[in-house]
Amino acid sequence: MSNDAIFFTQIASIVGFIVALFAIYKVLIQQKDAVIQLLKEQIQIKNECITDLKLATPDSLAKSLNERIVIFETEIKRLKLDEKNHKLEIEDKENIVNKVRELLLELAGKIEDESLVCPDCGAPLVTRHYQTEYREFDGVDRSIGDVECALYQCGYASEDQIERSPCRNKHNS
Repeated sequence: MSNDAIFFTQIASIVGFIVALFAIYKVLIQQKDAVIQLLKEQIQIKNECITDLKLATPDSLAKSLNERIVIFETEIKRLKLDEKNHKLEIEDKENIVNKVRELLLELAGKIEDESLVCPDCGAPLVTRHYQTEYREFDGVDRSIGDVECALYQCGYASEDQIERSPCRNKHNS
């Protein structure tokens, strides 16, 4: 083989190597861009979930029910001015208001039943989780059960309904 053939073969292999290197680089860049786009979409979905959860808090539900009561009460007052013509409508609206009030009382009862508020001051629950507690017995760690841990906005913390941190608002209530 002549020197020219060896030279051109080496040049071709170097050019081929560089082209392959750039092709691999381009594929990796496209993959990175696809991962970034996927993560952006996942963040958007999570933000929508957070917004939906904020709208479904007990406070927002109670506020919504209170607004409905106010609307119905103003409508009832308006209809009572012309009571003779709207007697059935008034009774229907009063029944709806009573049902909404019952729902509001039921919601308030559920909030208290579910320990969603501090037992001392009524501050909302921040976090609640369960953790498995272990004890050593005969040299072996054994599970003794799950413990409920709750933390409220006022600083009150409890484990299995035993106070671990006092309520900062206790003196204010």
